[in-house]
Formats: sequence, C-alpha cells, structure tokens
Amino acid sequence: MDPTSQLSLAVSGLPGKIVAGSGWHNFTLTAANHSDQSLGQVQWLATVDNYADSDNEKDWLSTYAQLEYFNPKSQTWESIADEVGNGFYFGETSLDAKQTVAIKLRVNIGAKAPAGDGYALGLGGYADQKQNCVHSAFALYELTVLKPGTSNDNPGQAKPGKGDKPSGGKQPQGGAAEIPATGSLAATGSSSALPTIALVGGLAVVAGAGAVFVVRRRKSGDATA
Repeated sequence: MDPTSQLSLAVSGLPGKIVAGSGWHNFTLTAANHSDQSLGQVQWLATVDNYADSDNEKDWLSTYAQLEYFNPKSQTWESIADEVGNGFYFGETSLDAKQTVAIKLRVNIGAKAPAGDGYALGLGGYADQKQNCVHSAFALYELTVLKPGTSNDNPGQAKPGKGDKPSGGKQPQGGAAEIPATGSLAATGSSSALPTIALVGGLAVVAGAGAVFVVRRRKSGDATA
C-alpha cells in the first residue's frame, strides 16, 4: 500500500477453496477513507489470477475467472473488463472523509481452470490534487482452486496474502454503505489520466510490498469454459 494513501481495502466473503466449475461465488471489496478529507473519485480494479510464470494464457487462472460487479442503480450484475491498461477499469466512487464503501463482486471459475494456488486482488487509486500525484491501495487475498468434482465441505475464507494487510487507522463510523460506482463498467477513453496512472502505480506498490503476481492482459477471445 502507498504509505501516503489514506485509503485501505479488504476482501470478505470469498471462499478460501473454490472447486472449478462450481458456479458463482459472491464476495465484497470494502474500502475505507481514514482521513478527514474527501479523496474525490476513487477508481477500482479487481482480478482473480494465479502465480503461473507461463506465457500461455491457458495456464492463467484469470483466463477462466469471470468477474462481475453488482450495480446498485440497475440492480443487475455487470461484467468487469478483463483488460488492464489503456485506461480500462470497472468504475469509480466518490469517497468522502471517514466514509466506507462496500462493492459487491462475484467470481465464476470455469471447469477447465488450472488447479492450485491463486489470489483475488482489489485495487483503488485516486488523484491527490495538492501533491499532483496518484495514491493507491490494494487488498490481495489468497485462495485455492480445486479440480472439478472435488469434495469441498469446508471451503473456509480467503486469507490476506503477504505484505498486503490494510493500513491502520480508526474505522469510519456507520459501517459500509452501498455506494454505486459511476459511469459504465469497462469504461475507456476517459478525459482523465487517472485510470492508467492509478493502475500502474498500484501494481508497483504491490510488487514493492513483496507480493509476486502479474495482472495480465488477455488477447481477444474467451477461454473461460
């Protein structure tokens, strides 16, 4: 996490073990502004992937992991763009002082997904107008993908990965509010440079914290079956 960031993120409700092909699994990305100042528009990214070093997309968990965001305005689930870069992100939320937002997500890991260790990543970035820079925060939670047909009576909860514990600070009062992200999911062509800058900055922070992972960009086509 950016040490100057006033934002902290956490994931809850995500199973620690998921059987490939077992359908949708809901979880929540919670973000808290611990400061006395508004952070303005905070932009979000989320992904589910594994630690494979292979260049073959068939070895990547992200190839088979469908992610959706619940839009409170439309009361529907909407797909999150799987391309990271060129300004792709899945929405933004205005986060005021001491405010907390709960973003509902769900993941469906296809039956052909590689079994083994993986992670869910949530990332938020916002512009600091006073310092003319971008701050970011992330939550990296580890999970295990099991082969189709595997018994999973005790899936447990996904646990924080190394180096990614949310920052300290007093928890904002009032709990998490369901605040809809503005704009369309997979928005592109923003007049602001924040999407790309925030994502790149956030990834650098995660790598610096000792978490070894890559948020990968898939080619056109779908291999999520």
